[in-house]
Amino acid sequence: MSGTITEIRKNGGDTPRLTVFVDGSEAFTVSEEVARELGLCVGHELAPSAAEHLEADDERAKTREVALRLLAVRARSEGELVDRLRRKGFSEEVTAVVVSALAEVGLVDDAAFARAWAEEKVRLRPIGPRRLTSELLSKRVSRDLVDLVVDETFREHSELELARRAVEKKARVSGGADAKKRRARLHSFLIRRGFSYEVVSTVLREIEGDANA
Repeated sequence: MSGTITEIRKNGGDTPRLTVFVDGSEAFTVSEEVARELGLCVGHELAPSAAEHLEADDERAKTREVALRLLAVRARSEGELVDRLRRKGFSEEVTAVVVSALAEVGLVDDAAFARAWAEEKVRLRPIGPRRLTSELLSKRVSRDLVDLVVDETFREHSELELARRAVEKKARVSGGADAKKRRARLHSFLIRRGFSYEVVSTVLREIEGDANA
């Protein structure tokens, strides 16, 4: 795009930017700082190379703004953030640049994200290693990092203790059910939560032992 700047309009909001109109049509937005550096003003003739540079700056700014809004809702992995930005229509190249820049300043950190996710599950809604692995992979964390975090988590927290906690309330609620149906329900519940068959069998034996005591 090239042409003559016919209007420059200041936007409101938390991050004020200038909307630049070229030949009467909205062309791009820039920060006030960039506009000053380039001497943009009404009547300024834009060369094609300058317009391309400004349009690229505009896309990076918009991509970063959306990325920060997504991160304000909750932490995300690099891959997850890239996927969300691409679905919103931002180019692969600009998305990669923006996400990489956010990672450099610590706003995107896959290791911290994975450990925080694991710790929250352990604390609030206990799950087993298979389920934790599946959830982290679905959040686009790399397999190597997932394996590392899952190993760390279940060295620090006993899978058996987590399974006991996970089933405690459900076992009380199912107390009056037929023994076989109760066992089947609890078994299915713990398997869905991602606990190993060995751990599930141990927990069920303990529950049955308490019931027969």
